Amino acid sequence: MKIHHRIVIICCALASLLLPLVISIILAALILNPHTGAATDYTSGLHLTSPPPPMGHPLSLRIITFNIADGYLFTNNRPERMRAIGALLTKLDPDIVGIQESFVEKDRRILLDALSKSRLRYHTDYPAATVGNGLLTLSAYPIVETVFHRFQSNNPWYKVHQGDWWAGKGVGLARIRLPSGNRIDFYNLHAQAERNDEANSKVRYRQMGELAMFVNATRTATTPAFVVGDFNTTMGQPDLQRAMKGARLIPAVKMDSGIDVIFAAKTPGYSVTAVDTIPIRGETTGSSPAIFLSRAPTPAELMRMLFGSRGVTPLSDHPGFMSTVTISPASVSYN
Repeated sequence: MKIHHRIVIICCALASLLLPLVISIILAALILNPHTGAATDYTSGLHLTSPPPPMGHPLSLRIITFNIADGYLFTNNRPERMRAIGALLTKLDPDIVGIQESFVEKDRRILLDALSKSRLRYHTDYPAATVGNGLLTLSAYPIVETVFHRFQSNNPWYKVHQGDWWAGKGVGLARIRLPSGNRIDFYNLHAQAERNDEANSKVRYRQMGELAMFVNATRTATTPAFVVGDFNTTMGQPDLQRAMKGARLIPAVKMDSGIDVIFAAKTPGYSVTAVDTIPIRGETTGSSPAIFLSRAPTPAELMRMLFGSRGVTPLSDHPGFMSTVTISPASVSYN
């Protein structure tokens, strides 16, 4: 009887600890997560009301995509890595950068402060869902309009350990005004991760269809467009082929960049050529062990994150990629 009594007490104690967590998850699912703070109405945007004149001269741009793995519980050494990433981006001197997994607002401010001496004076994010979608676009030129499409297809809320649904993933558009008065339509996205879950592949396939529809509905007919991000799929896969075919995307990279890709969208009147692509990697000294997870940590991993020894850490668990591209006015035929 005593053993039985102790078991009952332990079960009641565990229930009292878990109940607030379960209630919090349900409230977040019902109240917080559906919210999207970013602008989502693109029915009367600048692409319709005031399209810019076509480019008259060739233009060279340096474009980066970089998943920086900045999220609570899943990654370590965040402030140190954000400062080092800011210093590296300043050195690379790109024109436009698409960042993914910039989830923590405090760390985002650290990154932006580290970019204070760079040309990347303009930025935008796309607030959505409980933890935010982590998309951050940086630009050397003014961002004159933004709009966000939150993927309607996502994995279910009860897969809390995976995190994708809670992040409100999608694609953010930034219209960027160049010194010439011309514009660039720049799309930054993060798609559903695989996570050894077959259902997630089906979700991502539908997301790639949503991406194509969003690009086609929002891009400016007289403006070159680029789509970058963490697609969580690779060349030749049906989901990525769906996006490429649907939005007429062509790779703007000169190397195999895996799941992190830079695309140009075919635009009548222009040709886009990737001149060079370099991977972006680096490391810095962290205040704790280098840990990058794509799921919630185990108790042992959490203890190591909190109390482990400091050491050298990579900047991210993803390499970034920078492509130098040339945009040339040209007659383009799709026949």
